Amino acid sequence: MVELRAGDLVPERLIAVHAGVRCLDQHSNGACVALDPATRLCMIYDARPQTCRDFNRGESLCRRILARP
Repeated sequence: MVELRAGDLVPERLIAVHAGVRCLDQHSNGACVALDPATRLCMIYDARPQTCRDFNRGESLCRRILARP
């Protein structure tokens, strides 16, 4: 789950509030709700949160997450 920062402009339909903190929600399998299940690409890439921008796609953690069924 990605905690949203001030200035992140994520569509409200993708946001969940946990313990008073606005977050980019995730599915029950842990996948981000902004991740297209067919293409495995971010559907809000141009407006993705800063945390996602700081995350380096292709690094080992990213590859492990994307390898999940």
